[in-house]
Amino acid sequence: MGLVQRQGIKFSIVNWVGVMIGVFSTLFIYPHALEEYGLLRFILDTSTLLYPMISLGINSLSIRFFPQFEDKKTVHHGFLPFLLLWGLIGYAFFALLVLIFWPQILDFYTDRNALFRDYLWMILPVSFLALLNNILNQYAVNFKRIVIPSLLLDFSQKIALPLLIIAYWLHWIPLYVMVYGVLVYLSLTTLGFIGYVLYLQAWRWRPDFSFIDRKLFKSMVDYALFGVICGAGYLLVSRLDGWAVSTFVSLKNNGIYSISAFIANVMEVPARAMVGISVPLIAKHWHDGNTAEIEVLYSKVSINLLLIGLLLFGAFWVSAEPFFKIIANGDILISGKMVILLLGIAKLVDMATGLNNYVLSYSRYFKYCYLQIGLPAVLSVGLSLWLVPLWGIVGAATAMLCSTVFYNLMSLGLNWHFFRIQPFSAATWKALALAVLAYGLVWLLPAPGNPWLAIFVKSGLFVLFFTFGALWGGLSSDMNALLGKLLKSVRKA
Repeated sequence: MGLVQRQGIKFSIVNWVGVMIGVFSTLFIYPHALEEYGLLRFILDTSTLLYPMISLGINSLSIRFFPQFEDKKTVHHGFLPFLLLWGLIGYAFFALLVLIFWPQILDFYTDRNALFRDYLWMILPVSFLALLNNILNQYAVNFKRIVIPSLLLDFSQKIALPLLIIAYWLHWIPLYVMVYGVLVYLSLTTLGFIGYVLYLQAWRWRPDFSFIDRKLFKSMVDYALFGVICGAGYLLVSRLDGWAVSTFVSLKNNGIYSISAFIANVMEVPARAMVGISVPLIAKHWHDGNTAEIEVLYSKVSINLLLIGLLLFGAFWVSAEPFFKIIANGDILISGKMVILLLGIAKLVDMATGLNNYVLSYSRYFKYCYLQIGLPAVLSVGLSLWLVPLWGIVGAATAMLCSTVFYNLMSLGLNWHFFRIQPFSAATWKALALAVLAYGLVWLLPAPGNPWLAIFVKSGLFVLFFTFGALWGGLSSDMNALLGKLLKSVRKA
C-alpha cells in the first residue's frame, strides 16, 4: 500500500492542521453564535444532502469511467467538460422544481424559524457552487492529486466559516453579510479549482462526443442512475441528522449538534486520506480483474482506520468531562455529550469496515448497491422522523448510529456473498480488546482537579498505552513499517 501510505501522509498533514483549526473554532468560536452557526450548517448540509440528485450521479461516473477516457494526448477525450455538462443539466432540473414549489417550501420552513424567510433561497446558489467544486474535486482525484483539492474543498472552509462567525459575533458585520460571505468563499473555491485543473493540463474545453459511442453512453447512464439512488441513499444514512434537527427542533440545537458531530468527525480525517486514494485503485483493480489486490487493500485499510479511530475516540472520551469545562458555553454544549458517544461509535463502525461501500459499487455487481443502501436509507428516514421530534439531538444521533450499523452489515454481507472477501482479521479483535484495556486502566486513575491537566494526563496516558500496545502487538504492518522508517531516519540524522 505504498502509494496509499505516501499520499495519505501528505493528505493527513494538511487535514490535521485543518482539524486543529476546526477544534479551536469548535471550542471557542462557534459556541458564541449557535443559532447563526446552525443556519450556515443547515444551508451547507442541505446542499450536500441534495447533491446526488442535483448532479445526476456524476461522482460515480467520474471515477468509474475515467480509466476508459484516460489519454493524455487527447486530454482524456474532454471527460471533464462532459462531466460539467452532465451536472449542469441536473442542476437545471433541480432549480426548476424548487422554483415551482418555492411558496410551499418557504411556508413550511418559515413556520419553524424566521431566519428561513430571509435565507432559505441561499440553498440554490450554494448547491450550484458545491456542484462545480465537487465535480472538479473528484476529477482531480483521478490523477492521485488529493492534497491541493483538500486545501480548496475542506481546509479553506475551516478558515472561512470561523472568520465569518467571528466577524458577526464581534458585530463587525451584520448577519446578511455573514451569510453572503459563504457565497463569496465558495466562488473563490471554484476559481481555485479551475486554476488547478488548468495547471494540471487536464482541461479540454470541449467534450469529445465521437469517443462516446452508444454502448458506452448507455453504460454511463445506467451507472449514473445507480449513482443517484445510491448516493442519495448514502447521504440519507450519513447526513440526514443535521437537516432533521434544523427542521424538527431548532437552528440553535443544530448548532449544538453540529459542534458535537464535528468532534466525532475528527476521527474521519485519516479515513478521507486513505479512502480518497484507495477508491481509484479499487476501480482500476476491478477494471483489471484483480480481486486479490482488492482483498489486500480492503483488509489493510480496515485495520489502519480502526486503530486510528480507536486511538482518537478513546483519547477524547476518557477526558470528556473536563473537556466541557474548558470550552465556551460548555454548560450548554454538554447536552451534546451523548451525541458525541453515539456518533463516535457510528464512525468507528464505518472505519472498521473500511472500503465497504466501494468494493461493491465499482464491481460488475454494482446494481446490488440499490439493496445495499436502499434499506438503510429507508431505516434512516423512518428513525429520523420518529426519534428527532421525540428525543431531539439524541434522537438524531441514535437514528444515525442504527442506520450506519445496518448499512455496513448489509455491505459486509453482499461483499462476502459475491466475492468471498471481508476486511476483518485477528488484529481487528485485538485492537478492540486493546482499546477497552487501555481505557479501563486510565479510567481507574484519579483525575487532577485542573481540567486542562486532567485532559493532558488522561488522554496522554491512553494514547501512550494504546499506541505502545498496537506497535508491540504488530496489529498493523503498515504502521510498524512506517515507525521503522522513522527510526531509521532518526539514526541516520
